[in-house]
Amino acid sequence: MANMSNYRFQNTASGLADCVEVLEDMTDGDPPPLSEEELEAAHRLVTSCLSIVRLLAERGSLEFEPDMDLALVLDDLNFSAT
Repeated sequence: MANMSNYRFQNTASGLADCVEVLEDMTDGDPPPLSEEELEAAHRLVTSCLSIVRLLAERGSLEFEPDMDLALVLDDLNFSAT
């Protein structure tokens, strides 16, 4: 089981670090473009990350811009990789 509750954050943090590397490569390097399925998953991942940040910001009474739409940025990065 890849994401047992005892290691949920540990396993997810490791996978997320891999995703960060790919996104860094997309902004700084010359990576291959993501498949449609991976791009769709990347959109879901970014949305989930923003939800986490929003939740923690609200709990800590910090300002957060809830209308941030990073999907276009992600699409542009992927398009540039082609």
